[in-house]
Amino acid sequence: MCNVIYLISFVIEINKVKELNLVFKEYIGFLKDKGLEYDLKEGYYWLDNSIIKAFDKEGNLHKVLRVYIDEDLEMMFKEYKDKPFEIESWQETVNRNENNLLALEFKSRLLIKRCKEKYKDRIISVPSSGGKDSSVVTYLVQQIINNPVIIFNNTTLDVSDTYLHIKKENNLRIINPKEGFYQWRERNNFVPTRFSRACCSIFKEGAMIEELNENDKYLFFMGMRNDESATRSGYIDEWRNDKWGSREWDAILPIRQWTETDIWLFILYRNIDINSKYRKGYARVGCGVACPYYSKSTWVLDKYWYPYLYQRWHDILDKDFIHNKKASIMNCTNNEYHNSWSGGIVRDKATEEAIQEFADQQGLDINIARKYFDKTCMCCDKKLKKDDIALSMKYYGRQIEQFKCKKCIGKEFEITNKELKEKIKEFKADGCQLF
Repeated sequence: MCNVIYLISFVIEINKVKELNLVFKEYIGFLKDKGLEYDLKEGYYWLDNSIIKAFDKEGNLHKVLRVYIDEDLEMMFKEYKDKPFEIESWQETVNRNENNLLALEFKSRLLIKRCKEKYKDRIISVPSSGGKDSSVVTYLVQQIINNPVIIFNNTTLDVSDTYLHIKKENNLRIINPKEGFYQWRERNNFVPTRFSRACCSIFKEGAMIEELNENDKYLFFMGMRNDESATRSGYIDEWRNDKWGSREWDAILPIRQWTETDIWLFILYRNIDINSKYRKGYARVGCGVACPYYSKSTWVLDKYWYPYLYQRWHDILDKDFIHNKKASIMNCTNNEYHNSWSGGIVRDKATEEAIQEFADQQGLDINIARKYFDKTCMCCDKKLKKDDIALSMKYYGRQIEQFKCKKCIGKEFEITNKELKEKIKEFKADGCQLF
């Protein structure tokens, strides 16, 4: 009966606290280097996106400080003028939520025990990203199961903090891809965006599927949670990845009903070791610098904490902008592209500045350069890509005012799509400025 009381208390509490991260002294030092004068101290404050908050002794959450980041990654701060209140420490918040934490732990451990008995013939493994959710799952599983295999998929994009953290694990198996991310990106001439990416499928789940023996029977304990995304909101305790096919692989999600704040409070409660990247102000510790789901709040941290990786990636963006004519795709300048590379167009129509910069970079006459922007196919009204525009001028002359897509050009000249792609490769190899 007491377990039911704990669970009811838990449901009430998570409505108050859901998406908070701890503010560590390393992040406070970073903020001070960026001009913060407000007196913050580790052990009391929480970060909710860009707002630093604190609890009072009754468990009410107060806004303390807002962090603003402009297009140049410069930072500004706004102090909230709330009524004075007595701040609750992390330890006091843990104490206040102790019943909830014990209920969560009890339920998760019960699930792990039950599934261990259900799948007796399986290799027990925890796939770990090096993040806090993985750390909590690893801790819970290790309380029940002796020496489970910890699998780490090396994306080759993780930062040193992540590698140092994961290498502390016992019985660790690191899965390395056959080709690193930067080599793969160069070979495919590809910059991932929110709309087009393959990083996770290749360097995480794809690498694991390829590396592990398909005849081995695995039971994975994974750190996915319902409140992470709409996709995961419907997950239940037992889960299977469709990409595993007919393999006897099954996954258990022991913390799926935990919130972000539950995770942090439990880490404090059980003194669980975490990735040092969190201490630097990151809410996530996945792929460093090149993840298209990061935003300015992460980029400013990357630039400060990992300047070599940051510069390496932005050198790649410089080359991508020019080589792949991104100005004509996103209607922006090179400088704007560095703040917009992760997806979408910058504006509906290009500015004169963007067109002139494009002409200078590509060695084109300004009137020719203008033709690359805001074009649709005269036959099917399809939005044209850079190769469509270049191919139209190659076949019909640089003086044309209307353009066709690759498919419509192929129909007119009775050339297959494959043959046109080969032609484009030849034109590029010959150094044609249009391409």
